[in-house]
Amino acid sequence: MMFMIYASLMSLALGLFTSMTFLALTHIFIAIPCFYFLPKTNFKAWNKSSWFLLGLIVAIVLSVLVNQDIAVEGYKPLTKVKYYFLALLSIAPYSFYFKHESNQKKITWLIWALLGTTTIASIAGMCGLFFEYNFLKHEAGGHARNYGLAGMPMNYAHNLAFFQIVLLGMIIYRDEVKKFINLNFLYIVFALNLLGLYTTYTRGAALAFLAAAPFFFFKKNKKLFVIVLLSLTILGLGAYKLAGKAVIRPLSEIERTSQWKAAIAGFSERPIFGLGYLNFEKMSTGLKTKYNIEAVYFGGHAHSNYFEALASTGIVGFIFFMGWQILWFFEMLKRDDLVAKIGLPFIVAFVVSGLTQATFTLGANLFFIMPFYALTQTNISRRQI
Repeated sequence: MMFMIYASLMSLALGLFTSMTFLALTHIFIAIPCFYFLPKTNFKAWNKSSWFLLGLIVAIVLSVLVNQDIAVEGYKPLTKVKYYFLALLSIAPYSFYFKHESNQKKITWLIWALLGTTTIASIAGMCGLFFEYNFLKHEAGGHARNYGLAGMPMNYAHNLAFFQIVLLGMIIYRDEVKKFINLNFLYIVFALNLLGLYTTYTRGAALAFLAAAPFFFFKKNKKLFVIVLLSLTILGLGAYKLAGKAVIRPLSEIERTSQWKAAIAGFSERPIFGLGYLNFEKMSTGLKTKYNIEAVYFGGHAHSNYFEALASTGIVGFIFFMGWQILWFFEMLKRDDLVAKIGLPFIVAFVVSGLTQATFTLGANLFFIMPFYALTQTNISRRQI
């Protein structure tokens, strides 16, 4: 069991920015420990956010079941529930592992694997941008943005924003992490991936990083929090101006807001459980036609976690989704361990990124968000087993 838990974490570290195949192994390896520890789990030790996440899972399932009359893919969307369900079930095995089996050497390997693969992906993506050849994908031809090794620049960019927040936390609390990683290497990785994030030219991801960074000081030093917030605001505006046409995309803004309007229209039709989890993505163009909304040719998810939750799971799912985020934030605010100190800004990055991208329904992002959530719940001072 301990080997499988570690193998799952290593698969996550190796595959997060490089390979969906490795990411699939994350679920394969953790599944058996999840169900092995299920009857041993002390559910009384669960935080309130975990119960709200469970409520969200139930709301997602019900949204699919009650909307079969309009479901485009039947019950298929229920397969995506695994991301949330396995995260909840991972809390107990993660807690047991880090309390009894983990050691400094194994954690070091995980950190090196994550930092190394992420940096290689960023370098490969920037080679594709600047030199018109991605040496890892063996792909020639110019790209207007850094894609890393992903197919979609936004999926890559938002994950990179989350990753940079974690790295920034490791730098700020370097005295607590220097036993795991060479600090000079850590600084180099942060700088390279910061350039990688900038060259994605993804405004929502950059905003998420800049908005979250000051929250490292929110709890202990409100004055420094305000100073950093104002400084990063000025820096962000300067970077936006420097990027010029690379980030000025009026058509993209019209398409995104049209998705928001369509999501509101869908919610108005079925406000309790919405249109059904992931069903809005298939129905968005039809809703635009029905309600005479612009950019009818542009379909897909709502490009917002909040509009997506409303449209897909209705007011019931939206309440649980919002409650989960709020409770998770305050749980991290109350703790003072390293995981919580990094977790608090991470949540802010997740919340802000969700304003312009549906990161909570995209598998590439869920592979980062949900295991991270589970890891923040592994407070060994609480008896999980």
